[in-house]
Amino acid sequence: MPALLALASAATFGVADFLGGLATRKAHVLVVTLLTNLAGGILALVVYSVIGGEWTRTTVAWSVSGGLFGLLGLMLLYSGLAVGPNKLVSPVSAVVSAVVPVATGLALGERPGLLAALGLALTPPAIWFLAGGEMRLDGADRKPLVMAVGAGMGFGLFFTFLAQVPEGSGAVPLVVARVASISVLVVAVLIVRPAFPALSWSGVALAGGALDMTANGLFLWAVTDGELTIVGALSSLFPATTVILAVTTLGERLTRTQIAGLTLALGAAALLS
Repeated sequence: MPALLALASAATFGVADFLGGLATRKAHVLVVTLLTNLAGGILALVVYSVIGGEWTRTTVAWSVSGGLFGLLGLMLLYSGLAVGPNKLVSPVSAVVSAVVPVATGLALGERPGLLAALGLALTPPAIWFLAGGEMRLDGADRKPLVMAVGAGMGFGLFFTFLAQVPEGSGAVPLVVARVASISVLVVAVLIVRPAFPALSWSGVALAGGALDMTANGLFLWAVTDGELTIVGALSSLFPATTVILAVTTLGERLTRTQIAGLTLALGAAALLS
């Protein structure tokens, strides 16, 4: 069950990122990020009204930390994409975001079996190939590379911190994480005062935010019953969904590298499930 939930989380994250990327082409990154967070916050409140959760200092502390690191990761990702090649920034951030929770789980004493270990080994190259990663770098790529690593660290720590909340927290971590990120974004928007997009593109951003929160909820559910190493690795396979959507809706063609990445991702998912 945790593996299926993690895969569902990955698929949902992929759709959310795809929609967020589309909206960012038409509006300022701060506005898109704020809209996605607002939609996610509303959905988190709805979920909390249904399932509730226990408020403790430990839950709030981990959730605030996770929300802020997740926001930092998102802003670094968008900034990196603005100044560097997508084939460098996206795969690096995705690979790092997979490595952080896996390494944390191992450090906390989790010991996956042989098949799962093979699946974990396949995950980083699968993500890299899926995103069309290239190894060729030049001096101009150093800044976006650092941003991509920082983005991956932010996302990875978001996953890791949410996994540390006590049992019985319910939807509290989702609410707290969004309140923390929205508070920072509101201040940033008031300072920068960027223009808001047309209603249709605002809707795209809001839909992406709702799906992102759904993916967060699925991850939190999965990690409650499963190991962080396995759940973190499976949830990080989200580039597969983004690539498939780009092919089916934007007319992009799969490269041989991406086909290899999809094959490795399927193998990793099978071994980890």
